Amino acid sequence: DACLPQVEIVDLREELKEGNRSIFSRRLKALIEERLEKREQVMLFINRRGYANFVSCRSCGEAVRCPHCDVTLTLHRDGRMMCHYCGYSRPVEESCPHCGSKLIRYTGAGTQRVEEELRERFPDARVLRMDMDTTMARFSHEEKFAAFARGEYDIMVGTQMVAKGLNFPRVTLVGVLSADQSLYSDDFRSFEKTFSLLTQVVGRCGRGELPGRAFVQTFSPENRIIELASTQNYEEYYAEEIAYRKLGLYPPYCELGAVGFVSPREDLCREAAKRFAGEFSRLAGTEYKDLPIRALGPTESAVFKVAGKYRCRYLIKYRSSARFRELMARMLDWFYADRRNKEVTAFADPYYDGSI
Repeated sequence: DACLPQVEIVDLREELKEGNRSIFSRRLKALIEERLEKREQVMLFINRRGYANFVSCRSCGEAVRCPHCDVTLTLHRDGRMMCHYCGYSRPVEESCPHCGSKLIRYTGAGTQRVEEELRERFPDARVLRMDMDTTMARFSHEEKFAAFARGEYDIMVGTQMVAKGLNFPRVTLVGVLSADQSLYSDDFRSFEKTFSLLTQVVGRCGRGELPGRAFVQTFSPENRIIELASTQNYEEYYAEEIAYRKLGLYPPYCELGAVGFVSPREDLCREAAKRFAGEFSRLAGTEYKDLPIRALGPTESAVFKVAGKYRCRYLIKYRSSARFRELMARMLDWFYADRRNKEVTAFADPYYDGSI
């Protein structure tokens, strides 16, 4: 007899217009306070760990970046800035490393900042944070989830690890603090991943006798995916998504693979990727012109530099067959036989997932 939780979508743009700079909208703060008074439990989801995910200078505008990766450093509450790709870390600097200004700004929010603001606003609440930083010890997941199930905590704040497969009957309020983070990636599955994640998170409340409420904060309340996920309307979502996939020729209407190129030198990585694309195009258009193939690129990877190495990718839409596998084997043999590529690693990923 269980029924879906009532879902409320809040436009964060309106919150900013009204001067609310908090991570929590006014409505969500009121609902959390109400649940605490009733001695019910709350789960809050934000898919970023750390304290602030963007450290920049207000004077020159430069962001503090990882020297080994093409990403900004994330501020953690222990006073260190960390790269979540290679693990590099360094202490927080009082002045900008580029211009020397002391006007340092910390932007964005992660699980640590959410936890801190919860403790400030609800000092009597028992808060549990679940992310990679707090669950590194063996069996820590099971122990912390068991403690929450026993009622030892009032509020759980977590990343994606709290979104799936959990059943806590006393959780009557779930809050998604930022529903937009996974919507606008360069992966064609971004809408699918967002829909899946939101439906999973919303489904964490109202699983017992007590009715549940779900609260979704977003800067894009008009987005169709957020609307369909909030009502858990899978059939309508599927009908729209499969039409887009067919129109753009994406899986399941083809296979999408990628060839990745990695090198410690930026110029060699780009040149090798271009040579591979040229030879692939030549072979596919002559000896293998019977194969249905569409190639995209080569381009820089979404994160161009990771751990001191540069990365390019060449996307290929294809139909799996022995002939296509033969073509790819020939291409890799050709690539490694060319001495110009001796400082470049090439690898084939037959089922591209956006990680290259």
